[in-house]
Amino acid sequence: MKKNPASQDWHRADIVAAIHKRGTTFQKLSISLGYNDGVLRNALNHPAPKYERQIAEFLGVTPQVIWPSRYHADGTQRSGRGERGMGRYVRKTSGPTKVGRKPNKTKFNGSKTPRNVNLTDGQST
Repeated sequence: MKKNPASQDWHRADIVAAIHKRGTTFQKLSISLGYNDGVLRNALNHPAPKYERQIAEFLGVTPQVIWPSRYHADGTQRSGRGERGMGRYVRKTSGPTKVGRKPNKTKFNGSKTPRNVNLTDGQST
């Protein structure tokens, strides 16, 4: 059985250590950027382009250097599904809408008389 190739991404401990070497923590960095205290840590486990960019900017590198498996060589982001799902899910009802669909009805507002009826002179408004 063939073994999966080793990831070229920085190890999460290396990213945390690099931030610590800059004199701060993930929590303080998140708060200084206007987020809740643990938000930037999401980029360590899952692709989060906005957070990846901010972490890389703080460290003085590009996100492609830290997470090469998440980006193409030209710097564009890879699919979170790993390219296997690109263009796979096309909307199946791209044609005309279903025939016989009823128009939206107005909801009952709880009153006994309809709003558009004037009971004083018998004429509708």
